[in-house]
Amino acid sequence: MRIPRMTRIILVPENEHGGREYSLSRRMAVFLLGLGLLVVLAILVLLASFMTNQDTRGRVQALEKELDRARLETGTVQDLQRELDASRQLQQKLLYMLGVDEAPAAGTDSLGFDGDGPPLSAGRGLNLAAAQALPPEPGLWPATGRVTREFEQGNSVQGHPPHLGIDIAGPPDTPILAVAPGEVARAGNDEFLGNFVEIRHGLGYLTVYGHLSRAAVTAGEKVQGGQVIGYMGKSGQASATHLHFEIWRQGQAVDPRLYLSGDPAPR
Repeated sequence: MRIPRMTRIILVPENEHGGREYSLSRRMAVFLLGLGLLVVLAILVLLASFMTNQDTRGRVQALEKELDRARLETGTVQDLQRELDASRQLQQKLLYMLGVDEAPAAGTDSLGFDGDGPPLSAGRGLNLAAAQALPPEPGLWPATGRVTREFEQGNSVQGHPPHLGIDIAGPPDTPILAVAPGEVARAGNDEFLGNFVEIRHGLGYLTVYGHLSRAAVTAGEKVQGGQVIGYMGKSGQASATHLHFEIWRQGQAVDPRLYLSGDPAPR
């Protein structure tokens, strides 16, 4: 289609009086035509972008709903697994105390009782259960000093590792005390905790004392609440002198502050 050299546009009102005439050069007509095409193209691009964003937003919302559903299902499965593990730990612990079966380890993340010793007789098992079925004494802290780090569940998705106990800093060789009566399950050396003592208190309660300079008890030894079981140090993977203290119940690490009131006595 050829555009004429000059284009006339005549505007005539309804009363046919006072009409106006405009002249457009070929260059101006081409410019206005191109401008109109650009405007139409921009509108089409905006509409396509809007439709794409709407589709993307819908997909994101659908994915978020699926993620929420998956999280809910995962949480339910984890809760059921924890309940099942706790029931299994309690059952096996009672069987062990009755001399019927061996005791399981306290948990895969705990040093735990290794169950190498022979099962107890029924009478001895009942006596041990009656004597040791006690949680830590609320006012008895394992050491004097200052709490430098609290219990943390952590978040593996965000890259935050858990800290399954409380750290108490103090001078070297500060006495470390058993927080409740029990029997020393293990006393030895661990790559992370260094010199450690682990005490079984009956019916699923177990306490761990790590980074000791040395232990003062041996495996199989009966201890009382407040008895010295070792001395504070920085063995294992520790950059400063402190005690790493854990409480486990039915194979699950719990916050020691749920059982210990106040704060440790200062040095």
